Amino acid sequence: MAYSMTGFGRSDGENDNFEITVEMKTVNNKYLDIQIKSPYYFNYMEEDIKKTIRKYLNRGRVDVFIKSTRKLGNTSKIVVDYELAKMINNSLKDLKDDLDIEENVKLNHILKYDGVIELKHDELDEDITRTFLLEIIENTCKELSEMRSIEGENLVKIILEQTKEMKDLVVKIKKRSPKLAEKYREDLYTKIQDVFQEFDKLAEERINLEIALFAEKSDITEEIVRLKSHIEQFEDTIKKYIPIGRKLDFIVQEMNREVNTISSKSNDTELTEYAIELKSIIEKIREQIQNLE
Repeated sequence: MAYSMTGFGRSDGENDNFEITVEMKTVNNKYLDIQIKSPYYFNYMEEDIKKTIRKYLNRGRVDVFIKSTRKLGNTSKIVVDYELAKMINNSLKDLKDDLDIEENVKLNHILKYDGVIELKHDELDEDITRTFLLEIIENTCKELSEMRSIEGENLVKIILEQTKEMKDLVVKIKKRSPKLAEKYREDLYTKIQDVFQEFDKLAEERINLEIALFAEKSDITEEIVRLKSHIEQFEDTIKKYIPIGRKLDFIVQEMNREVNTISSKSNDTELTEYAIELKSIIEKIREQIQNLE
């Protein structure tokens, strides 16, 4: 089963202390890169969160957004720092007088400063909180994996259709290849006949040698065999239940190398067109597999 590196997952949870929403978004990346944005009071479990995510993901950029609302407990209370509030009030009055501003200092002016008033929540039980949050993280990962699996399978179907096109082109190249030497012979004889009316035996032997040399230089049998093998290996790999993106990328490079060699050996228009079509398909596949884990 292939997984796309693009996906999204969302999960909610609620207990006596929190209402939590976790969202995860993944995009392609060479390695696994996990970035977490959460309230400060969850910082102590960041490594536990990453460890849970690693059970589901092997590659990709993962953005984790944890939104939390803390509930008021039995001992929750509002704490006001009166001394700080008085200092701010006096300082604002002095500033107002110095600048000759008629506006009065109001409560909302003072409350803009951090630390004047704070909501003190109950002390958290870290173990209970960790278990609760990691359960939501796990549920989010499962939803994310399901979406990535569906997208991955759809992508694989498209790619396998493209490899079938490649196979058809390789068959055409294989059929065309043996005809190249004969076509070269005919073209060579035609050109020489335009100049000379008769051939002597020595000239004919020379022509046959030239044709043999051409056939040897333009022989693409080995390249065709290797290209077919690479395509088959590619198809086998893309169906496996393991992270496959990097291996597929390597196989695509090898396929491209064989096609380049076929193209360089060919001085035949039809073969060249087939090679160009192959390179176009390979490039599409290369782009698509970048999104496979």
